[in-house]
Amino acid sequence: MELKKPILYYPEGTIGAKEIFSSFEKLEVRSYPNDRIREISRDDPTILIANTRFQVNRDNIQNFPTVKIFATVSSGTDHVDFNALKEFRKIFLNAPGCNAGSVAEYCFAGLLNRFKESELKGLKIGLVGHGHTGKEFYKILISKGVNCIFYDPFYKTESRPLSEVLDASVLSFHVPLTKDGPEPTFRFVSTSLIDSLKSGTIFINTSRGEILSREAFNRLIARNDIFKILDVFDPEPPTLEMGRKLSEVKHSILTPHVAGYSQLGRIGGTYRVAEKLSILYQDKPLPPLNFFLQTSGEFKTSTFLKEEDRLLREA
Repeated sequence: MELKKPILYYPEGTIGAKEIFSSFEKLEVRSYPNDRIREISRDDPTILIANTRFQVNRDNIQNFPTVKIFATVSSGTDHVDFNALKEFRKIFLNAPGCNAGSVAEYCFAGLLNRFKESELKGLKIGLVGHGHTGKEFYKILISKGVNCIFYDPFYKTESRPLSEVLDASVLSFHVPLTKDGPEPTFRFVSTSLIDSLKSGTIFINTSRGEILSREAFNRLIARNDIFKILDVFDPEPPTLEMGRKLSEVKHSILTPHVAGYSQLGRIGGTYRVAEKLSILYQDKPLPPLNFFLQTSGEFKTSTFLKEEDRLLREA
């Protein structure tokens, strides 16, 4: 009698998922529409891959009693209750750093919208956070001969004082959203911090909108002497009132949380989660990541951007 394979469910529209997950021999792979995620619990899934709008909390863990592994093919974890996972002895998988290169390139491109590359060498750029994305942006800047410093409390020897970083010509945030622990970042950016920024500062936030207090965000938007490069907001999508305020902002770059939306970032996230599952279930090794990447312009225009446009419109 053939043993029943563990069932893996992933959201329809996950870039590269069908091709990558089809490599599994020991898992039964199925997709589901995002609006029907509640219905799949009756199929006794073992692995549930969901987007970050799905809260991995006590209620949802109990709603999916057969699920042993919850996963997301991105780097964020602010939707996950790790205490509940520990209590119910569940596993969570994600892909930290999968889109770090793309976000770093977005930040650099934003600066090039404001300055010539040769002009960047005359600036001091300060980064708050030296994790996956912060490191990638730092490497780009250093490779271009730009004076770059960073603050990160977890890098005691290399980190510069926060006050020195805040005094830089360009201030870019690359921190995870955390509410607990020794250095929580939730509402880390206060009105007093915004008020302390020099006129002409470039303010970049590609991490999470919630690192700013609501009052700090309003103060930032009101400061026309600060050039803003913002890819994240609180909430997402913005409320109508916030949308009206943002529509009046001039000389800034505002995008709907798409800095990490590159082919490598999206497919790479799916691939990293698949790698971990392959190890956990002792499945056959995956082909190299490059095997799943497409280099034709047709993919980028008709497949990738079309699908992302649909997802953004449904957000």
